[in-house]
Amino acid sequence: MPKKVDLVERKNQIAEATWQVILKKGIDKASIQNIADEAKMSVGLIQHNFSSKDQLIHYAMKLVLDRMEERAMSRSNIFAGTKEEELRRLMKFLIPISHEEIMEARVWIAFLGNSFNDPKLLELRKKMDRYSKKMMELILERMAKLGYLPPTHHQDLELEVLYAFIDGLVIHALQSPERYTEEKLNQLIEYYLQGKKEQEVHG
Repeated sequence: MPKKVDLVERKNQIAEATWQVILKKGIDKASIQNIADEAKMSVGLIQHNFSSKDQLIHYAMKLVLDRMEERAMSRSNIFAGTKEEELRRLMKFLIPISHEEIMEARVWIAFLGNSFNDPKLLELRKKMDRYSKKMMELILERMAKLGYLPPTHHQDLELEVLYAFIDGLVIHALQSPERYTEEKLNQLIEYYLQGKKEQEVHG
């Protein structure tokens, strides 16, 4: 009896092949033929699962976002240790560290350019922006409770500063993963937090 194929699993396989084509050749070269070659499937099978290239790109981008959210949720459920340790883990949520995380983040950035002209992709980007902002607000809340911010801190400005710091680490981690190891990221986060605490003491 032939093995029943899981349709979601097959779609995910095609989406992952799409990621590889994008990483190797760029999003403009992500044709159905190139994706089929990467997935070792026929063009007909790709088209059977996705009616258009736009639909496939949207699915592939959403899968990146879903994987990021799943990873963050799994990490948040295994928190252990002190509140200080929890804060530092939260700050690393959006920073790609493993090979898989770096690959997905690079693909996501490649998708961003297309999101400005595609309403469906734009909505996914906005969803990621909302998620990122929620994470930043949670980090600021923890920082305030632990004394890294004054009770009267300017929420919007602190949010922008934190955003810039985390985004900078994300870009550096993607450009030079061999340099921006987890140990290096820990050092930079520690430096950032200690700087905030010193501002609070001397402010």
